[in-house]
Amino acid sequence: MQTKGINRNLIIDESYPGLVKQEGEYKLEGNLQSEASIEIQLDKKLFVTGYIQADRSIKSNKGIKAGRHIKAGGNIIATEGDIESAESITAIMDIIAEGNIKANYCIDAGGEIKAGKTIKAGWDIRAGTDIEAGFGIETGEGIRAGKSIKAKNDIKAEKRIEAGADIEAGWGIRAGLAILCRGNLKVGYNIYAGICTWKEMNIDSALVDANDKRIFCQKLGRGTVMYGELVETDKSNGQN
Repeated sequence: MQTKGINRNLIIDESYPGLVKQEGEYKLEGNLQSEASIEIQLDKKLFVTGYIQADRSIKSNKGIKAGRHIKAGGNIIATEGDIESAESITAIMDIIAEGNIKANYCIDAGGEIKAGKTIKAGWDIRAGTDIEAGFGIETGEGIRAGKSIKAKNDIKAEKRIEAGADIEAGWGIRAGLAILCRGNLKVGYNIYAGICTWKEMNIDSALVDANDKRIFCQKLGRGTVMYGELVETDKSNGQN
């Protein structure tokens, strides 16, 4: 079944056709689609077996989960609970959840990505502005933010970690390739860059591939480089 709202917000509450209340969640078979916004007003998480897609925003007062992708022309927001997708989560603006944000493929936002708990993706995590997690950030490929990346615990990526501003981790950072930070880098413990096992890592500084073992930042404010080569672009700042 495909449910579609035309030119007006689609409201999902307990009276919505086809909605089945189960232990711990509501279930809706098929896709949920609107040419305006989708507003979910339920007392439990909503699981849609297909995709959830809106030309404008998607907002839920609890968690949302899709068997396929979640996509919005505006924001995707869960004021309580998680945002989960078996494929990708994509928003032209922000993706914000009080709990976890998880996707088996990409998590991609034109604005910020912010989770009260964990941000986890099988592929890339990309944000036009900030990426922030109350716990950790982890991806099977790369992490890229137009501004800062911040996690209370670890930041982990199998490829590059890139930020247009600061990177801060309460615990540590582990990258399969390079760490590129255009601001200051601060971690609670250890930093590892260039630890990938899926390709040959060159150590010859004359070659471009050598950058994949480097940690570029304006200044390392806190933390210990356990693996990789630190390259600081601003030698004038003191250690914090």
